[in-house]
Amino acid sequence: WDEGVAFYTGSEEGKDGSGSGALLYSLADKRCANFKTCGPEGDSVSGTSNINIKIFSEFAAGQMNLNLGNCDAARVNKDRISELMGVPLVQGVYRYAHKIDNLGDSSEKSKAEGAVFAAAILPRLHACSPGAAATVYENMKVGATSTSLPAVKSAFEANYACMGIWCGVVGELFDDDMGVFYADIPFCSDSVFSEPNRLAGYLPDTNVLDHSVIDGDQLAIESALSTGDFGLAKSIYEDGGYSKSYAQITVSPALSKGLPKGTPITGLSGNNRAVFGTALES
Repeated sequence: WDEGVAFYTGSEEGKDGSGSGALLYSLADKRCANFKTCGPEGDSVSGTSNINIKIFSEFAAGQMNLNLGNCDAARVNKDRISELMGVPLVQGVYRYAHKIDNLGDSSEKSKAEGAVFAAAILPRLHACSPGAAATVYENMKVGATSTSLPAVKSAFEANYACMGIWCGVVGELFDDDMGVFYADIPFCSDSVFSEPNRLAGYLPDTNVLDHSVIDGDQLAIESALSTGDFGLAKSIYEDGGYSKSYAQITVSPALSKGLPKGTPITGLSGNNRAVFGTALES
């Protein structure tokens, strides 16, 4: 576990992480300045990357779990670290796709950097959607005849939930000279898979919104009982009310093969916003 921290961070970052290294820790700090995702809240263009803050929280939790012999819990920490490590790579792809497509930068350097960032994250995207990975590859590969930032961005965003990341943690390209986000890049919006608000001051590292609103169920049950509506109270207790959210959909035409439980599902809501979830049953 300690070796993993060492390989991620390196020695040049110093004891407090304020140095300037050459590994993934340093990359995360560089990219957060481009996307205004630095600092504890992920809303600054300077300081430690919010990704590094989250990853080192997982490193610390994993170390504790290993010392306690909680290997299964440590594996969860490891998987979360792996997911978060992908964020600076996605940001790198966006940065250079923007340079090439929007800013007209046709230099060999920008094209090469874009291709390298894409190559680093493509296997993970391919595991979620081979089609999305093919789109990014065709736009970012060495020798690509054209690069479309909207196509690349849409391919990734449709698979954020599967990749374990979300719009807020990736951020949007920020024009530091002008002090504004680039107006020619559509903002990502994920209404479901997003970082939740603080819970009594605690900032969760995962999406526990559905868990936290269980108090809404409790209040609804109390309200139903106060009016003698025992049937409603029982229904909320058994099926959920504010928590345990789900959606039933009709697929037409029918699927050509079965859909396993846990399969990531993406789509558009009634107000045309992206929604993410998983199949609750096969």
